[in-house]
Formats: sequence, structure tokens, C-alpha cells
Amino acid sequence: MNKIRATYQRVEKDYTLSVDYTYTWDDGDYFTPPDKELEVTEVYIDSETISLDFYYDFLQDKLEDDICEHADDNR
Repeated sequence: MNKIRATYQRVEKDYTLSVDYTYTWDDGDYFTPPDKELEVTEVYIDSETISLDFYYDFLQDKLEDDICEHADDNR
């Protein structure tokens, strides 16, 4: 298993949304399929932390693919 910790940022006109995450992956082999896992550890707008419950309720569906793409690009 491989692991990275990084921050995904989305800069908008009036604010910057930042998501700290841990991304774990295994490329797999002939006998084991590839596997990946994303764990969000902190979310904040500019310098203000917002709750993880808010992230999972309202933002996860919109951001998860972008965050995984960011993680794949940075591994």
C-alpha cells in the first residue's frame, strides 16, 4: 500500500476551498485488483475550518472525483 497526504484547493472568485486528505492506493497485481481509498481529514474556506459533517452532507458528491484526480496526479 502507498499513501500520500495532500491538500486539494479550489479557488473561486470570493473564497478558496481547501480539503486536506489522505489517499491510500495499491496498484494490484495479477492476483489482486487495484484498490484506492480517500479519507478527508479537514476542510476549510480561506482560513476557517468547516465541519466534516457539512463536507459529507453537501460537498462530497461534488468534489470527490476532483480530489481523487488531484491525488492520482500527485502520487
